[in-house]
Amino acid sequence: MLGVGLSPFAPYRNRVPIDFPAGFSWDRVRFDFDIEQIGGAYRAAVEPRDLVDPGIWTGAALHVDGAAGDDGNSGVGAQDGDFASAKRTIHAAFTAGNATGAAYRVLVKAGDYAEAAFTRNGNDEPNQPVAVIGWGGPLRYRAGPFNVVWNDAGGTYTATESSVRRVFRCDLLTAEGHYTELSEAADVASCAAAQNTWVHDGTLLHVNVGGAPGAGDIAVIRSFHGARFMTHDKDFYLENVYCEGGISGALHFDAVAARNIVGVNCSFRYSAPSSPTALQDAARVRRTDGLVAFFDCDASGGAKDGWSFHEDGTAGMHVLLQDCSGWRNGFSTATSCNGFTSHDGVRAILLGGNFGLSRNGTEVHVIQSTETWAAGCRAVARDVDGTSVAFKCSNDALMWLQDCAGDAAGQAENYALQANAGTVFTRGFSALAGGVDVTSGGSVMLF
Repeated sequence: MLGVGLSPFAPYRNRVPIDFPAGFSWDRVRFDFDIEQIGGAYRAAVEPRDLVDPGIWTGAALHVDGAAGDDGNSGVGAQDGDFASAKRTIHAAFTAGNATGAAYRVLVKAGDYAEAAFTRNGNDEPNQPVAVIGWGGPLRYRAGPFNVVWNDAGGTYTATESSVRRVFRCDLLTAEGHYTELSEAADVASCAAAQNTWVHDGTLLHVNVGGAPGAGDIAVIRSFHGARFMTHDKDFYLENVYCEGGISGALHFDAVAARNIVGVNCSFRYSAPSSPTALQDAARVRRTDGLVAFFDCDASGGAKDGWSFHEDGTAGMHVLLQDCSGWRNGFSTATSCNGFTSHDGVRAILLGGNFGLSRNGTEVHVIQSTETWAAGCRAVARDVDGTSVAFKCSNDALMWLQDCAGDAAGQAENYALQANAGTVFTRGFSALAGGVDVTSGGSVMLF
Protein backbone atom coordinates (compact mmCIF):
# COMPACT_ATOMS: atom_id res chain seq x y z
CA MET A 1 0.00 0.00 0.00
CA LEU A 2 1.41 3.36 -0.95
CA GLY A 3 1.88 5.87 1.81
CA VAL A 4 -1.18 7.82 2.90
CA GLY A 5 0.38 11.20 3.63
CA LEU A 6 -2.21 13.09 5.62
CA SER A 7 -1.92 16.72 6.56
CA PRO A 8 -4.50 19.30 7.62
CA PHE A 9 -5.85 22.08 5.48
CA ALA A 10 -4.86 25.63 6.35
CA PRO A 11 -6.10 26.63 9.80
CA TYR A 12 -9.63 27.87 10.26
CA ARG A 13 -11.19 29.64 13.16
CA ASN A 14 -14.00 28.08 15.15
CA ARG A 15 -13.07 24.50 14.47
CA VAL A 16 -15.14 22.03 16.47
CA PRO A 17 -13.61 18.54 16.68
CA ILE A 18 -16.12 15.74 16.09
CA ASP A 19 -15.63 12.32 17.62
CA PHE A 20 -15.95 9.21 15.50
CA PRO A 21 -19.03 7.23 16.60
CA ALA A 22 -18.40 4.47 19.11
CA GLY A 23 -18.46 1.10 17.36
CA PHE A 24 -17.66 2.49 13.91
CA SER A 25 -14.73 0.37 12.74
CA TRP A 26 -12.95 2.80 10.43
CA ASP A 27 -9.28 1.78 10.27
CA ARG A 28 -7.64 4.77 11.98
CA VAL A 29 -4.23 3.13 11.87
CA ARG A 30 -4.18 3.31 8.07
CA PHE A 31 -6.40 6.36 7.57
CA ASP A 32 -6.08 8.54 10.62
CA PHE A 33 -7.52 12.00 10.14
CA ASP A 34 -9.79 14.19 12.20
CA ILE A 35 -13.36 15.19 11.43
CA GLU A 36 -14.29 18.77 12.30
CA GLN A 37 -17.27 21.07 12.08
CA ILE A 38 -16.51 24.49 10.65
CA GLY A 39 -19.33 26.98 10.46
CA GLY A 40 -21.80 24.13 10.74
CA ALA A 41 -20.24 22.10 7.89
CA TYR A 42 -18.54 18.76 8.47
CA ARG A 43 -15.00 18.50 7.10
CA ALA A 44 -12.14 16.01 7.04
CA ALA A 45 -8.83 17.57 8.10
CA VAL A 46 -6.94 16.32 5.07
CA GLU A 47 -5.19 17.78 2.05
CA PRO A 48 -6.43 15.70 -0.93
CA ARG A 49 -3.13 15.77 -2.84
CA ASP A 50 -1.38 14.28 0.19
CA LEU A 51 -3.53 11.15 -0.07
CA VAL A 52 -1.74 9.73 -3.11
CA ASP A 53 1.82 8.68 -3.98
CA PRO A 54 4.03 11.79 -3.57
CA GLY A 55 5.99 10.71 -6.64
CA ILE A 56 3.08 11.95 -8.74
CA TRP A 57 3.95 15.53 -7.82
CA THR A 58 7.69 15.20 -8.48
CA GLY A 59 7.53 12.97 -11.56
CA ALA A 60 7.06 13.86 -15.20
CA ALA A 61 4.31 16.25 -16.23
CA LEU A 62 2.70 15.46 -19.59
CA HIS A 63 0.65 18.23 -21.19
CA VAL A 64 -2.47 17.81 -23.35
CA ASP A 65 -4.16 20.45 -25.50
CA GLY A 66 -7.15 19.08 -27.38
CA ALA A 67 -7.28 22.06 -29.74
CA ALA A 68 -3.64 22.87 -30.58
CA GLY A 69 -1.73 19.77 -29.44
CA ASP A 70 -0.26 16.95 -31.51
CA ASP A 71 0.20 13.38 -30.33
CA GLY A 72 3.56 13.39 -32.05
CA ASN A 73 4.80 16.01 -29.57
CA SER A 74 6.65 15.05 -26.40
CA GLY A 75 4.03 16.51 -24.06
CA VAL A 76 6.80 17.86 -21.84
CA GLY A 77 6.91 21.56 -20.98
CA ALA A 78 9.49 23.82 -19.38
CA GLN A 79 7.26 23.90 -16.31
CA ASP A 80 3.77 22.84 -15.32
CA GLY A 81 1.32 24.68 -17.56
CA ASP A 82 3.65 25.03 -20.58
CA PHE A 83 1.58 23.57 -23.44
CA ALA A 84 3.98 24.46 -26.27
CA SER A 85 4.76 20.77 -26.92
CA ALA A 86 1.43 19.37 -25.77
CA LYS A 87 -0.12 16.18 -26.99
CA ARG A 88 -3.65 16.22 -28.37
CA THR A 89 -5.24 13.27 -26.53
CA ILE A 90 -5.19 12.12 -22.95
CA HIS A 91 -4.46 8.53 -23.92
CA ALA A 92 -1.31 9.61 -25.78
CA ALA A 93 -0.13 11.24 -22.54
CA PHE A 94 -0.81 7.98 -20.70
CA THR A 95 1.36 6.12 -23.18
CA ALA A 96 4.19 8.63 -22.78
CA GLY A 97 3.90 8.65 -19.00
CA ASN A 98 3.89 4.88 -18.79
CA ALA A 99 7.15 4.83 -20.74
CA THR A 100 8.88 6.70 -17.91
CA GLY A 101 8.32 3.75 -15.59
CA ALA A 102 7.52 6.09 -12.70
CA ALA A 103 4.69 8.15 -11.26
CA TYR A 104 3.56 11.08 -13.40
CA ARG A 105 0.79 13.62 -13.90
CA VAL A 106 -1.24 14.57 -16.95
CA LEU A 107 -2.12 18.26 -17.19
CA VAL A 108 -5.02 18.73 -19.58
CA LYS A 109 -5.77 22.18 -20.90
CA ALA A 110 -9.35 23.17 -20.10
CA GLY A 111 -11.67 22.35 -22.95
CA ASP A 112 -13.72 19.66 -24.64
CA TYR A 113 -12.45 16.12 -25.29
CA ALA A 114 -14.76 13.79 -27.17
CA GLU A 115 -15.34 10.10 -27.78
CA ALA A 116 -12.02 8.19 -27.90
CA ALA A 117 -9.86 11.06 -26.61
CA PHE A 118 -9.65 9.82 -22.99
CA THR A 119 -8.61 6.16 -22.95
CA ARG A 120 -8.93 5.40 -26.67
CA ASN A 121 -12.23 3.73 -25.85
CA GLY A 122 -10.73 1.69 -23.02
CA ASN A 123 -7.60 0.56 -24.87
CA ASP A 124 -4.93 2.80 -23.29
CA GLU A 125 -4.67 3.05 -19.51
CA PRO A 126 -1.96 4.34 -17.19
CA ASN A 127 0.17 1.71 -15.48
CA GLN A 128 1.91 3.97 -12.96
CA PRO A 129 0.65 6.18 -10.11
CA VAL A 130 -0.97 9.07 -11.95
CA ALA A 131 -2.90 12.32 -11.72
CA VAL A 132 -5.21 13.71 -14.39
CA ILE A 133 -5.85 17.42 -13.83
CA GLY A 134 -7.90 19.92 -15.80
CA TRP A 135 -5.55 22.90 -16.09
CA GLY A 136 -7.06 26.37 -16.00
CA GLY A 137 -10.58 24.98 -15.75
CA PRO A 138 -12.45 21.73 -16.30
CA LEU A 139 -11.44 18.99 -18.66
CA ARG A 140 -14.83 18.11 -20.20
CA TYR A 141 -14.97 14.61 -21.64
CA ARG A 142 -18.06 13.34 -23.45
CA ALA A 143 -18.71 9.90 -24.92
CA GLY A 144 -20.08 11.65 -27.96
CA PRO A 145 -19.68 14.89 -29.93
CA PHE A 146 -19.83 18.39 -28.49
CA ASN A 147 -21.10 19.95 -31.70
CA VAL A 148 -23.69 18.38 -34.00
CA VAL A 149 -24.97 19.52 -37.39
CA TRP A 150 -28.79 19.25 -37.44
CA ASN A 151 -30.97 19.10 -40.54
CA ASP A 152 -34.67 19.93 -40.71
CA ALA A 153 -36.59 16.75 -41.55
CA GLY A 154 -40.08 18.18 -41.04
CA GLY A 155 -41.31 17.47 -37.53
CA THR A 156 -37.87 16.35 -36.36
CA TYR A 157 -34.26 17.41 -36.81
CA THR A 158 -31.73 14.81 -37.86
CA ALA A 159 -28.00 14.13 -37.56
CA THR A 160 -25.84 11.29 -38.77
CA GLU A 161 -24.80 9.73 -35.46
CA SER A 162 -24.42 6.00 -34.86
CA SER A 163 -24.54 3.85 -31.72
CA VAL A 164 -26.61 6.38 -29.77
CA ARG A 165 -27.44 5.33 -26.21
CA ARG A 166 -28.93 8.41 -24.51
CA VAL A 167 -29.79 11.97 -25.57
CA PHE A 168 -29.96 15.10 -23.39
CA ARG A 169 -30.76 18.78 -23.78
CA CYS A 170 -27.85 20.94 -22.64
CA ASP A 171 -29.92 24.11 -23.09
CA LEU A 172 -32.62 22.99 -20.63
CA LEU A 173 -31.31 22.22 -17.16
CA THR A 174 -32.90 20.53 -14.17
CA ALA A 175 -33.25 22.26 -10.82
CA GLU A 176 -29.91 20.66 -9.88
CA GLY A 177 -28.18 22.12 -12.94
CA HIS A 178 -28.01 18.91 -14.95
CA TYR A 179 -29.02 18.23 -18.53
CA THR A 180 -32.63 17.24 -19.21
CA GLU A 181 -32.98 13.81 -20.79
CA LEU A 182 -35.06 13.23 -23.89
CA SER A 183 -37.34 10.19 -23.95
CA GLU A 184 -36.75 7.56 -26.62
CA ALA A 185 -39.70 7.30 -29.02
CA ALA A 186 -40.91 4.13 -30.68
CA ASP A 187 -40.48 5.45 -34.22
CA VAL A 188 -39.99 8.62 -36.25
CA ALA A 189 -43.70 9.42 -36.37
CA SER A 190 -43.95 9.17 -32.58
CA CYS A 191 -40.89 11.37 -32.20
CA ALA A 192 -42.38 14.00 -34.51
CA ALA A 193 -45.59 13.96 -32.45
CA ALA A 194 -43.97 14.37 -29.02
CA GLN A 195 -41.65 17.16 -27.96
CA ASN A 196 -38.43 16.28 -26.06
CA THR A 197 -38.06 12.85 -27.64
CA TRP A 198 -35.53 11.11 -29.85
CA VAL A 199 -35.29 8.00 -31.98
CA HIS A 200 -32.61 6.33 -34.07
CA ASP A 201 -33.70 5.28 -37.53
CA GLY A 202 -31.15 3.65 -39.78
CA THR A 203 -28.15 5.97 -39.89
CA LEU A 204 -30.06 8.99 -38.64
CA LEU A 205 -30.71 10.31 -35.16
CA HIS A 206 -34.02 12.20 -34.95
CA VAL A 207 -34.82 14.67 -32.17
CA ASN A 208 -37.83 16.81 -31.43
CA VAL A 209 -37.19 19.69 -29.04
CA GLY A 210 -39.89 21.98 -30.36
CA GLY A 211 -37.59 23.83 -32.73
CA ALA A 212 -34.19 23.84 -34.35
CA PRO A 213 -31.49 22.77 -31.88
CA GLY A 214 -28.22 24.66 -31.84
CA ALA A 215 -24.97 22.84 -32.57
CA GLY A 216 -24.15 22.56 -28.87
CA ASP A 217 -27.69 22.21 -27.50
CA ILE A 218 -27.92 18.40 -27.57
CA ALA A 219 -25.63 15.95 -25.80
CA VAL A 220 -25.59 12.76 -27.87
CA ILE A 221 -24.19 9.98 -25.69
CA ARG A 222 -22.73 7.25 -27.88
CA SER A 223 -21.35 3.78 -27.25
CA PHE A 224 -17.92 4.77 -25.94
CA HIS A 225 -16.28 4.01 -22.64
CA GLY A 226 -15.94 6.87 -20.19
CA ALA A 227 -13.14 7.18 -17.64
CA ARG A 228 -12.83 3.39 -17.49
CA PHE A 229 -9.83 1.78 -15.83
CA MET A 230 -9.97 -2.00 -15.78
CA THR A 231 -6.26 -2.79 -15.29
CA HIS A 232 -4.76 0.24 -13.54
CA ASP A 233 -3.93 -0.76 -9.96
CA LYS A 234 -1.92 2.13 -8.50
CA ASP A 235 -2.77 5.48 -6.92
CA PHE A 236 -4.99 7.69 -9.08
CA TYR A 237 -5.80 11.39 -8.57
CA LEU A 238 -8.42 13.35 -10.55
CA GLU A 239 -9.07 17.09 -10.38
CA ASN A 240 -11.33 19.29 -12.54
CA VAL A 241 -12.40 16.25 -14.58
CA TYR A 242 -15.98 16.31 -15.91
CA CYS A 243 -17.09 13.09 -17.59
CA GLU A 244 -20.32 12.62 -19.54
CA GLY A 245 -21.41 9.18 -20.70
CA GLY A 246 -19.67 5.84 -20.73
CA ILE A 247 -21.09 2.38 -21.38
CA SER A 248 -19.27 0.96 -18.35
CA GLY A 249 -19.87 4.05 -16.24
CA ALA A 250 -18.73 7.64 -16.49
CA LEU A 251 -16.06 6.61 -13.95
CA HIS A 252 -15.17 2.97 -13.38
CA PHE A 253 -12.25 1.47 -11.43
CA ASP A 254 -12.28 -2.31 -11.52
CA ALA A 255 -8.83 -3.84 -10.93
CA VAL A 256 -7.93 -5.75 -7.78
CA ALA A 257 -5.64 -3.21 -6.16
CA ALA A 258 -4.06 -1.91 -2.95
CA ARG A 259 -4.09 1.81 -3.69
CA ASN A 260 -5.83 5.13 -3.09
CA ILE A 261 -8.19 6.93 -5.46
CA VAL A 262 -8.88 10.65 -4.98
CA GLY A 263 -11.12 13.06 -6.86
CA VAL A 264 -11.49 16.83 -6.37
CA ASN A 265 -14.06 19.04 -8.13
CA CYS A 266 -15.15 16.38 -10.61
CA SER A 267 -18.42 15.20 -12.08
CA PHE A 268 -19.38 11.82 -13.49
CA ARG A 269 -22.73 11.88 -15.25
CA TYR A 270 -25.06 10.32 -17.81
CA SER A 271 -23.55 6.83 -18.02
CA ALA A 272 -25.22 4.95 -20.84
CA PRO A 273 -25.91 1.23 -21.15
CA SER A 274 -24.34 -0.80 -23.94
CA SER A 275 -27.64 -2.72 -23.82
CA PRO A 276 -30.84 -2.50 -21.72
CA THR A 277 -29.54 -5.39 -19.59
CA ALA A 278 -26.12 -3.83 -18.91
CA LEU A 279 -26.99 -0.74 -16.89
CA GLN A 280 -23.95 0.85 -15.26
CA ASP A 281 -23.44 3.38 -12.49
CA ALA A 282 -22.30 6.97 -12.87
CA ALA A 283 -19.27 6.33 -10.60
CA ARG A 284 -18.31 2.80 -9.64
CA VAL A 285 -15.28 1.57 -7.68
CA ARG A 286 -14.65 -2.13 -7.06
CA ARG A 287 -12.01 -4.32 -5.44
CA THR A 288 -9.82 -1.56 -4.02
CA ASP A 289 -8.04 -2.08 -0.70
CA GLY A 290 -7.37 1.51 0.30
CA LEU A 291 -8.87 4.95 0.62
CA VAL A 292 -11.34 6.13 -2.01
CA ALA A 293 -11.95 9.84 -1.38
CA PHE A 294 -13.93 12.43 -3.35
CA PHE A 295 -14.28 16.12 -2.52
CA ASP A 296 -16.92 18.38 -4.13
CA CYS A 297 -17.79 15.80 -6.76
CA ASP A 298 -21.06 14.78 -8.39
CA ALA A 299 -22.29 11.43 -9.73
CA SER A 300 -25.67 12.01 -11.34
CA GLY A 301 -27.80 10.74 -14.19
CA GLY A 302 -26.26 7.28 -14.00
CA ALA A 303 -27.94 4.45 -15.86
CA LYS A 304 -28.23 2.70 -12.48
CA ASP A 305 -26.62 4.09 -9.29
CA GLY A 306 -24.83 7.37 -8.75
CA TRP A 307 -22.01 6.46 -6.34
CA SER A 308 -21.45 2.69 -6.04
CA PHE A 309 -18.76 0.97 -3.96
CA HIS A 310 -18.20 -2.79 -3.83
CA GLU A 311 -15.40 -4.86 -2.31
CA ASP A 312 -16.34 -7.92 -4.40
CA GLY A 313 -13.82 -10.20 -2.69
CA THR A 314 -11.11 -7.61 -1.98
CA ALA A 315 -11.43 -6.41 1.61
CA GLY A 316 -10.26 -3.04 2.91
CA MET A 317 -12.12 -0.35 0.96
CA HIS A 318 -12.61 2.87 2.94
CA VAL A 319 -14.70 5.60 1.30
CA LEU A 320 -14.73 9.31 2.13
CA LEU A 321 -17.17 11.64 0.34
CA GLN A 322 -17.12 15.32 1.31
CA ASP A 323 -19.73 17.69 -0.16
CA CYS A 324 -20.59 15.23 -2.91
CA SER A 325 -23.92 14.69 -4.62
CA GLY A 326 -25.89 12.21 -6.67
CA TRP A 327 -29.14 13.18 -8.41
CA ARG A 328 -31.68 11.60 -10.76
CA ASN A 329 -29.98 8.24 -11.19
CA GLY A 330 -31.70 5.41 -13.02
CA PHE A 331 -32.36 5.05 -16.74
CA SER A 332 -35.36 3.64 -18.57
CA THR A 333 -36.69 0.61 -16.66
CA ALA A 334 -33.79 0.39 -14.21
CA THR A 335 -34.63 -0.75 -10.68
CA SER A 336 -32.81 -0.53 -7.34
CA CYS A 337 -31.22 2.80 -8.26
CA ASN A 338 -29.41 4.71 -5.51
CA GLY A 339 -27.71 8.08 -5.18
CA PHE A 340 -25.11 6.42 -2.94
CA THR A 341 -24.67 2.74 -2.11
CA SER A 342 -22.00 0.62 -0.44
CA HIS A 343 -21.83 -3.17 -0.31
CA ASP A 344 -19.90 -6.02 1.27
CA GLY A 345 -17.67 -4.75 4.11
CA VAL A 346 -16.98 -1.22 2.86
CA ARG A 347 -16.42 1.46 5.51
CA ALA A 348 -17.72 4.88 4.48
CA ILE A 349 -17.83 8.46 5.79
CA LEU A 350 -20.20 10.93 4.12
CA LEU A 351 -19.66 14.56 5.11
CA GLY A 352 -22.30 16.90 3.80
CA GLY A 353 -23.75 16.26 0.39
CA ASN A 354 -27.12 15.78 -1.25
CA PHE A 355 -28.61 12.70 -2.87
CA GLY A 356 -32.00 12.49 -4.47
CA LEU A 357 -34.66 11.77 -7.05
CA SER A 358 -33.37 8.39 -8.21
CA ARG A 359 -35.80 6.59 -10.46
CA ASN A 360 -36.40 3.49 -8.37
CA GLY A 361 -34.62 2.42 -5.19
CA THR A 362 -33.21 4.30 -2.19
CA GLU A 363 -31.20 7.48 -2.14
CA VAL A 364 -28.61 6.37 0.44
CA HIS A 365 -28.59 2.57 0.79
CA VAL A 366 -26.00 0.62 2.78
CA ILE A 367 -26.11 -3.14 2.40
CA GLN A 368 -24.63 -6.40 3.71
CA SER A 369 -21.93 -5.80 6.38
CA THR A 370 -21.00 -2.23 5.46
CA GLU A 371 -20.57 0.49 8.07
CA THR A 372 -21.41 4.10 7.16
CA TRP A 373 -21.22 7.33 9.12
CA ALA A 374 -23.14 10.16 7.45
CA ALA A 375 -22.93 13.67 8.92
CA GLY A 376 -24.80 16.67 7.57
CA CYS A 377 -26.26 14.83 4.57
CA ARG A 378 -29.64 15.24 2.90
CA ALA A 379 -31.56 12.61 0.92
CA VAL A 380 -34.70 13.29 -1.13
CA ALA A 381 -36.76 10.33 -2.41
CA ARG A 382 -39.53 10.53 -5.00
CA ASP A 383 -39.56 7.01 -6.46
CA VAL A 384 -41.87 5.62 -9.14
CA ASP A 385 -42.29 2.10 -7.72
CA GLY A 386 -44.80 2.83 -4.96
CA THR A 387 -42.26 3.23 -2.14
CA SER A 388 -39.99 6.23 -1.54
CA VAL A 389 -37.05 5.72 0.87
CA ALA A 390 -34.43 8.37 1.63
CA PHE A 391 -32.01 6.46 3.93
CA LYS A 392 -32.00 2.66 4.15
CA CYS A 393 -29.86 0.19 6.09
CA SER A 394 -30.17 -3.46 5.07
CA ASN A 395 -28.89 -6.88 6.11
CA ASP A 396 -26.15 -6.70 8.78
CA ALA A 397 -25.10 -3.16 7.90
CA LEU A 398 -24.54 -0.41 10.47
CA MET A 399 -25.39 3.24 9.82
CA TRP A 400 -24.80 6.36 11.90
CA LEU A 401 -26.83 9.42 10.86
CA GLN A 402 -25.63 12.67 12.46
CA ASP A 403 -27.46 15.91 11.64
CA CYS A 404 -28.91 14.32 8.52
CA ALA A 405 -32.29 14.99 6.91
CA GLY A 406 -34.53 12.56 5.05
CA ASP A 407 -37.34 13.65 2.75
CA ALA A 408 -39.54 10.94 1.20
CA ALA A 409 -42.89 11.63 -0.45
CA GLY A 410 -45.13 11.05 -3.43
CA GLN A 411 -45.80 7.32 -3.13
CA ALA A 412 -48.08 4.97 -1.22
CA GLU A 413 -45.30 4.31 1.30
CA ASN A 414 -42.78 7.01 2.19
CA TYR A 415 -39.89 6.55 4.62
CA ALA A 416 -37.33 9.17 5.56
CA LEU A 417 -35.44 6.29 7.20
CA GLN A 418 -35.83 2.53 6.96
CA ALA A 419 -33.95 -0.10 8.98
CA ASN A 420 -34.45 -3.21 6.86
CA ALA A 421 -32.69 -5.72 9.17
CA GLY A 422 -29.86 -3.22 9.59
CA THR A 423 -28.94 -1.19 12.67
CA VAL A 424 -29.23 2.60 12.53
CA PHE A 425 -27.95 5.08 15.13
CA THR A 426 -29.20 8.66 14.93
CA ARG A 427 -28.23 12.02 16.38
CA GLY A 428 -30.09 15.13 15.27
CA PHE A 429 -31.87 13.28 12.45
CA SER A 430 -34.74 15.16 10.78
CA ALA A 431 -37.57 13.39 8.97
CA LEU A 432 -38.67 16.30 6.78
CA ALA A 433 -41.24 14.12 5.04
CA GLY A 434 -42.04 10.45 5.47
CA GLY A 435 -41.83 8.19 8.50
CA VAL A 436 -39.28 5.93 10.16
CA ASP A 437 -39.77 2.23 9.40
CA VAL A 438 -38.21 -0.76 11.16
CA THR A 439 -38.59 -4.13 9.48
CA SER A 440 -37.05 -7.63 9.33
CA GLY A 441 -35.42 -7.31 12.75
CA GLY A 442 -33.80 -3.94 12.14
CA SER A 443 -33.45 -1.22 14.76
CA VAL A 444 -33.18 2.55 15.10
CA MET A 445 -31.72 4.13 18.26
CA LEU A 446 -30.02 7.31 19.42
CA PHE A 447 -26.27 7.61 19.88
